[in-house]
This record gives sequence, C-alpha cells and structure tokens, in this order.
Amino acid sequence: MLVTQAVNAMGGVLRTSVQDDIEIKDFVIDSRKVTQGSCFLAFRGENTDGNLYAQKVQESGAALVVLEDESVFDSMTGNRVLVKNSLDALKTIGAYNLSKYKGIKIAVTGSVGKTTTKELISSVLSSRKRVYTAYGNYNNELGTAICAANLKMRTSFAVFEMGTNSAGEISALSKYIRPDIAVVTIIGHAHIGRFDGIEGLAKEKLSITDGMDGGTLWVHDSCRRFIGEREISKVNVKYFGTDMASHIILADSNRTATGDFYFTAVARNTPYCFKLNHIYSHFVQNSLAAIGIGMACGLSYTDIMKGIRNFQPQAGRGRLTDIGGIRVIDDTYNAGFESVLAAMNNLAEIPSEGKTAVIGEMGEIEGYEDMLYFKLIKRAKELTNVNFIFVGKSFARFEESGNIHIIASKDEAMRKTAETCTGLMLFKASRSQKFEDFINYLQKEKNQRAV
Repeated sequence: MLVTQAVNAMGGVLRTSVQDDIEIKDFVIDSRKVTQGSCFLAFRGENTDGNLYAQKVQESGAALVVLEDESVFDSMTGNRVLVKNSLDALKTIGAYNLSKYKGIKIAVTGSVGKTTTKELISSVLSSRKRVYTAYGNYNNELGTAICAANLKMRTSFAVFEMGTNSAGEISALSKYIRPDIAVVTIIGHAHIGRFDGIEGLAKEKLSITDGMDGGTLWVHDSCRRFIGEREISKVNVKYFGTDMASHIILADSNRTATGDFYFTAVARNTPYCFKLNHIYSHFVQNSLAAIGIGMACGLSYTDIMKGIRNFQPQAGRGRLTDIGGIRVIDDTYNAGFESVLAAMNNLAEIPSEGKTAVIGEMGEIEGYEDMLYFKLIKRAKELTNVNFIFVGKSFARFEESGNIHIIASKDEAMRKTAETCTGLMLFKASRSQKFEDFINYLQKEKNQRAV
C-alpha cells in the first residue's frame, strides 16, 4: 500500500503532508518495532504518549507517521498525517483491506482454545495454501484492526481470533471482519461474571455470525444446546467433538510413551488417523475444527495430516522446552478455569517421574472465584502423582495436605521451584500474574549452577 492510498483510506483525517509517495511495509503502534518502511500510528496511552516518539520513528525509517497531536505535526517534516483518532484511522485502513481481500476469511472465538485452534487451522491450511494468521492473541478491537491493516492481500486464507469481555464485542468484530467461516470452541467460565451466566456468554460467542452472509459455523458439540434458529437460519452449522452426530468425530485418542498423541477422526463415515506432537489432549479436540475446515476447503488427507503433525504451540501456550534437564511446559499466557483443569489432568496422565504443577491465580472469573478455586484444589488432591504448588492470595484459605502446597509470595514460589533438579514442570496462571518470570528465573538459576 502506498502512503497516499493509506491516507485516502483513513477516517478522521485533519491535515496531511506527503512529500514522498512510497510503499508502506507494515502498520505499527509500538515505536520500538518501527523499521524501514513502517507506518507508525501514535496512540495516547495511560503510561505514554506515542506522539512523543514521532521524530524518533522517522529517524528509524518510518514511511508515514500518523499523529493526534497538532503541535507535534507542525514541528515535523516528512510524510505525516494528523487525525482525530488514531484507532479510527487504523480501523478504516483495516476495513479497506478487508473489503478488497479476495481470499477466505476465518474467525475463531470461544472461552478457551481460541489461539491454539487458530494456529492449528493455519498450520493445516498452510500445508497447501498461502495463509495470513493474525498475530498472537490480538483479538480485541485494536488488535483486530492491526491485523486487518497488515493483512497480506495475496494469501488464500486469513485466520483471525475474536475475544470479548463485555456484551457486543464479538458482534462488532464479526461485522468488521465479515468472516466466511467461523469457529466457536468450548464455552466456559472466562468473563462469565460480566454476562448473564453461561447462556449470556454463549449468546455473545455465537454473535460471531452477525457479520456473516451465509458461510459455515463450526461449533464444538458441547455447545450444541446453545444453537438456535438464529444461527441455523443464517449459516451452515457443523459440529466437531465426541458426539456421534457431529460432522467431525473424535473416535479414539491414544497417548504414546513420550506423552503425545495418535488419534482417529471420523468424517463422512470414514476414519482418518493423525499424529499430534503435543502432550495436551485438549489440543486433540482443537484439531478437529482444523481438520473439518481443511476437508471443506478441498485439502487432501495427506496435507491435513502434515498440518496437524507440524503444529507447535506459541510460547506461553503450552510450549515444551528443556531447562537444565527439567522438561518444562510453558503455559503462562492465560488461565481460564477449563484450561487449568485440562492442563492439570494432562500432567497427571503423562508418563514421567517427578511431576510438578505450579498454578497461579485465574483471571476473568468475576463472582465465581470461591467455587472454581475450590474445584481446582479438590481435583489436585485426587491427582496424587503430581506435586502441586498453588501461588497467590486466592489460595490462602486452603490447607496444605499431601501433594498440595500453598505459597502466597511469587518470589518464594520461584525459589522453591528452582530447587527442582529433574522431572516435568507445568507453569500456568492468568496473564496478569506474569508467570513467565518463573521460566526466566529457572533458566537463570540453572545457568548459574552450570558455571
């Protein structure tokens, strides 16, 4: 996209100065990520004002600077534009790209498994086609706009993720993206306190169809009870899961000696075998949506099988790593109740000695804290082959017993986990708890001991 094309696509433009109509490589809102050819959009945040970095990004090679501050605009030279609101400018650029895009747009939502399912779908489709995958978990209004603005127009598929923490967000994102295919993973307790119970949360997730004009909605069969005439009359609804009435059925799943999986999925009365190189059984469930979409888009069984086999989760999303002889499951990015429970159960099933789960506080469970923390502790007591360390004030009311250890201080918990020399360790907590600090601390301690 040329600078003039970007300016013409923007909404809320007040003033412009374009001296060199050059190609824009990407759209960036973090001044530290600006490289030659970037378009930098300055946002005013709680802690910093992006307008203050305008001159710096120009010196870094920015092709265009989008500003909200008129005095900064006047003090500069070079390609720049003054807008009423940088978010609106970014959204309109993304909307322009989306309106011109000729490929198939896919959107994923749900309480858990959104990012993993998105990455699995992309892995399957990219085995044969060119795929644009939205970054990380950029799934809110701003994140979706960034991904749309950076959409690669020559790809055959674009896979987006949609999140919500208040009513109406999924509908708005759907109307913005206008997906051809949508996926709803399991509907659980994430943000349930901000909606009218599970029914209200399900309604929000299923509003992903609001921006669809026909197309296909893939839904985990545990959500079948939430599907009504509103969805059936608008889109072609297909199910994946263990229900024998589903379109993609998980027939069996077998853990190998190393902990990963072989599984069989049945489609159109035909069984297909797959290998998933990961230890989480819920990733097998997430694979089913990718398999269904791959088949519907005309990929061969061989291509789909390759995509599932090649999948590896992102950092913080269950990625496996070795730190000084300890096998670590880095699941530090998020912690919905269902995903914590699934991770605990999987750890117990994995054939390994010396298993430890370091579990932090969960987020997005407003009003359900007492019940859900109680269920975690209760389940942990049943998984006697795992040593549990629960970290944070939310666990303080529970008593230590057997394999259950309660530590209020994160620093103290890090020191305790660093004492572990071998085995398998799981780290999982809400993003706000910054449990990646455990991974970094463990790596630092192991490095020092190796010297």
